Formats: sequence, C-alpha cells, structure tokens
Amino acid sequence: MTDRELLAASELFDEEFYLATYPDVAAAGIDPTGHYLQSGAREGRDPSAEFSTTAYWKRYPDVQATGWNPLVHFLREGEAEGRLLNPFLDDVRIIRESGLFDDAYYRHFRPDVPDDVEPLHHFLAHGADEGFDPGEGFSTSDYVRQHPDIITTGLNPLIHYLRHGRAEGRSTTGGRPLYPEFRTLYDERWSDIGAFPVLRVTGVGPRVTVLTDSVAASSLFGGVGTALILGMLLANRYDASLRLVTRHDSPDPGVIASLERAAGITLLGDVEIAHLPLTGPKQPLLMGERELVLTTSWWSTRAALDSTLSKDEIVYLLQEDERMFYPFGDERLLCTETLDDPGLTTVVNTQRLMDHMVGDFPRLDRDGVSFEPAFPAHAASAQPPAREGKRRFFFYSRPQNSRNLFWRGGLALSRAIEENVLDPDEWELHFVGRATPDLSLPRGVRPELHEGLSWAAYQALVGSMDAALVLMDTPHPSYPPLDLAAAGAAVLTNRHPGKEDLSDVSENILVADLGLETLVEGVARAVALGLDDNQRAANRERDSIGRDWTAAMGAVLAELDDRLRGRLGVGGHVH
Repeated sequence: MTDRELLAASELFDEEFYLATYPDVAAAGIDPTGHYLQSGAREGRDPSAEFSTTAYWKRYPDVQATGWNPLVHFLREGEAEGRLLNPFLDDVRIIRESGLFDDAYYRHFRPDVPDDVEPLHHFLAHGADEGFDPGEGFSTSDYVRQHPDIITTGLNPLIHYLRHGRAEGRSTTGGRPLYPEFRTLYDERWSDIGAFPVLRVTGVGPRVTVLTDSVAASSLFGGVGTALILGMLLANRYDASLRLVTRHDSPDPGVIASLERAAGITLLGDVEIAHLPLTGPKQPLLMGERELVLTTSWWSTRAALDSTLSKDEIVYLLQEDERMFYPFGDERLLCTETLDDPGLTTVVNTQRLMDHMVGDFPRLDRDGVSFEPAFPAHAASAQPPAREGKRRFFFYSRPQNSRNLFWRGGLALSRAIEENVLDPDEWELHFVGRATPDLSLPRGVRPELHEGLSWAAYQALVGSMDAALVLMDTPHPSYPPLDLAAAGAAVLTNRHPGKEDLSDVSENILVADLGLETLVEGVARAVALGLDDNQRAANRERDSIGRDWTAAMGAVLAELDDRLRGRLGVGGHVH
C-alpha cells in the first residue's frame, strides 16, 4: 500500500478538515492528500483535528530525524510501537494531573492570551519557549539554567521534569511569585548594588582586585582606565597580582597590554579575571588573606560594603560627584549614603573634585586623598605639527550624556559659524563621541564624526587638533580638556563652581559661562589662540599637566601605605 493509499484509508486524514483549515490549498485546487505528503507536514500542517504534526515530531525527534512523514510513521510503525496518537493532548493531561499549571496565574503574567485560547495550550505552544512559568511551583528558566542538557531534547522543560527529571532526582525552583514580597522587588530593582557572596581562600595573594562594570578596549578612556592604572601601580608596589572583576560583561584581559603602552607602565605581576554577573545564580568573590578591592563607582562600592568584605579591604576610587547622575530620588539618596560612609578609604580624582565634595562629606578630610591625572601621550616640550590645509576644531559630542551639554555646545557652534567666528573656509570640524547623529551645521558644514576609536587613534586625533570645545557640567575639568591642552590645542570649557579658572593647569584651557553669547565669545577666543601656534606651544611648555602616571600617583601610593601594609604585605616600594 502506498503512502497516499494509507492516508486515504485512515480516519486520521480528513480532507474536509484540511481544506477548511488551509484555504490556500483549496484555492489552488491541490489534492489535499498529496499536498500533505509532499509539503504540508514539513510546513507543520495537521492532517486532522485528531493528529498534531508538530507535537508528534517534538515528542519523537527520532522520527523527524529520519525524514518520515509523521502520520505515515504513526500508521506504519508508531502505533504498533506504542507511540501516542496525539502527544500534545497527552502533555496537557500529564501537566493537569501534576497540579503545576495555574490558569489564573498564567493569565496574570500573559494577559495578551485571547479568552478563547486555553492558557495551558498557549504555554505549551509559546509560553515555555519565551521563559514564562506555569505557576508558582515551577520555574521554566531556572530548570533550563540548572539542567542545560535538556535543551537538546527539544522537550518543554515542565514536560521533561514530569516525564524524566522528577524520576532522575533533578532539582527545581519555584516560579515567579504572583504577589512578590517587597524585598524581592527591591532586590530586583537594585541588583547593581546587591551584595555578592565572598568565599575566603588560603594561599592567595598578595592581590589587587579592580571591581567594575566592564573592562574592554573602550575602558582605556577615562575612569575605568584610571582605575586599572591605579590597580597596576598598587600591584607593582606590593609585588601583587592584578585581578579584573566585572559585574556586567566578561572582562578582557588583553586591555592591560594596551594600557601599558598608553600609560607607560609595565605590570610586573600576573593578570587574573573573574566575572560576577548580576543575573542568575550569584557567583562568590574568592578573597585571599592579603587582598585589596578597588571599587570604581558608588554602586560597586555599595555592593562591596554590603558584602562580608571588611571596610579595610576596600578602596573607593571617586572620579565624579556621582550624585549629579540623578535627579533627587532613591538613586541619589543611596549614592549620597555611600559617599558619606565613614572610615572608607577614598581616592579622589583631582583636588578640585575633593574641594567640591568635602563640603558635603567632611569624612573625606580624614578618609580621602586626591591626585591629578597624567597624560603621557604628549610631551610638554614637543613642537606643534606643521599645518597643511584647514585648521582642525574638536567638539566633544556625547548626546547621551547630559552633563556634556551636547545641545548647548552644538547651538554655540552653529551660532559661531553663522557669525563667522568659526569660519568653515578656514576650519574643519570634528565631532568626537558616541551616538552623534548625522547632521549638518550652518553654511552646509558637515562635521566629521568619530566614534569607537582605539587609544592610539584617539591620541593621534587629539594631537592633530588646533582648538576645541569641551563642555562638562561638573566641578572638575574632566579628561578631554586636559588631553587636548597637553597636546597643545586651545580648549574652551565651561565654568562651574570650583572650576572658574583653569589657567593654573594650562593657559591653553579657556573657560566661559554657559550662556549662548558667552560661549560664542569663548569660541572666538579659542579660535584666536588656536591660530597662534607659538603661543600655544609656549603655554604647553609651562603647563602643570602631569605626563607620568607613576609620579602622579606617588602621593596617593605613599598615603595608602599605612592603610595597606597589613592588607597586602610588608610595605610598599617603588619599582
């Protein structure tokens, strides 16, 4: 008997059902039996209401692997082998009997399921694949996470547990609570500052651990790069290894080699990495007897403080008034409480930031020490490069970082071009930063956009600039004005309490109030200085910008010696 004759003789192939269910087949005038045998089964179409093509294949992947038509297989061999006619209905039965599916619970989390659709049917067809739980008694995602080998079976996780896992003694966890406790919601909302477990180990150390969100090639710029530099110098000082621990993305240890070249520092010890992800089962931080944790933000500091680490194992690197990241609210409150934690050793990036912070946090007089950053890529005595063609103007363009005042800066540049303060016949504009939209400026000016530069490419770009506008609504200069001034460019930045004048750092750094007219006037001053190569070179020769990280951190390292001797070893020394 042929397959066509087999189906024609079976009540499990219903021509009327097939044509009514799949009107495209009827419209094409195709024989339904032939269509199902040739392509319908592969397309997941059912031959009748009593037989599910996809359910049969899902229950019996060995059949699908052979390429057999599922109904043909059932009629020729499957029924005799005791295989189920409709595994889907059998799955429904076994789940109902288990009591682990709650219709009201499922509809609570999936209100989009139509009223005429059975919640359990939806769960079997879609919900489990999307990670939804059947009830408070079973977690779909946790079962897969705990037993990843079940993925290859193709079975619904709950079905696998009921048919196999329970008898095999596999563990399960409860589903998402229908009405979670407040503390559960709190912990989910504030996972970034949730305490991580600490596991004490012997025979490890001395070691310096840098705890941060992520460490990648982009980390060489700004705050994380500075934390790694401080970590490297501490590790060298105490003959310790350096460990990079991240909470978001897995760390890239290859950045250390790049940072060594950029900062002019050689790490003498080993590099280790660890990842403590914020989601999933909490991984412990392995801590040796002689170890220090360098935190890089208020949230990583809060997580460390709320763990079982002692306060003398933590050094907080503070590089911004982090309260300014937030409006008044819970984030700002938690940040403020962390900043005010007494007895917490805090290293502050620039004395200006220290002066700004100490008024609100007097503990920094006792617990804090500041440093001025270094910019070794550009020697103070280097001669300005010979210019050919147009002069080059740098704009620090970061529309996603509100403190960089992208919109005010762009408006000031537009006005400066309109008023011929910044003449596009003499100047080309370079917008440097992440997520700058494609745009044009008055007089048809199209700035060149730069994003995702390597450290070497960024420094080469900075070294080619004549003038710049870098806005930063903070009490400290930030790195780009210092980087540019160290390279010999004229830089305009904005005034802020504590940052009224930066000529003590470099006379190549000009300041202006944030009013539009005053910024345009400031751009005029920056343009004039940018055209005066000799004056910029003279200003560069006598600036106070550091070019050596070891020297820049010398006072910090000496200050930390008394606090760290008992933690990392006998005593610090300079290599």
